[in-house]
Amino acid sequence: MFKRILVATDGSEGATKALKAAIELAAANKGALIVLNVFNPVETFAGRHSGDVEFARAEHLQGDYAEAQSLLSNDVLDAAKTLAAKRPAVAASFVSLDGDPADEILRYANEIEADTIVMGRRGLGRWSSLILGSVSQKVANRARQTTVVVPNGADRAA
Repeated sequence: MFKRILVATDGSEGATKALKAAIELAAANKGALIVLNVFNPVETFAGRHSGDVEFARAEHLQGDYAEAQSLLSNDVLDAAKTLAAKRPAVAASFVSLDGDPADEILRYANEIEADTIVMGRRGLGRWSSLILGSVSQKVANRARQTTVVVPNGADRAA
C-alpha cells in the first residue's frame, strides 16, 4: 500500500493541502506519485470552478475547449510541479484529463492500478453537499482503492 499514489488537484487550497500530504506519503513509503487534474468544462465556463487558479484567460477563448483545457490544466499542474520539486526523491508524473471529476478520478485510478487516492475535501456547505454531494464523497464511496480525504482548515475548526 502507498506505492502508487494518485492525487487529484484542482488548484484549490484544499487540493494543495492534499498534494502536500500525498508528497509526504510517497516520500515516506518510497512510492510513485501521479498528480491528476480533471478539467470540467461545464463548471469552468459556467463560472463554478473550485480552484484558486486564475481563470480569466479562459474567458476570452469563447468555447475553444482544447485551448481552455490546456491553459487551465497547465496552470494547475505547473503549481503542483513546483510543490513536488521540493521533494526530488519522489518520482512524480502529471496528467490532465477532461470530464466529470469523480468519474475520471475513479476511472484513471483503476487504469493505472493506483493503490491509494488522495484528495482534498471541498467545503460545499451542509445543504449543497446534501443535495449535490462532493467529488471527494463520490470518490471515497465508490473507490476500490484506499482513499485519503485531507480536510481543509475550515473543516478542522468545525
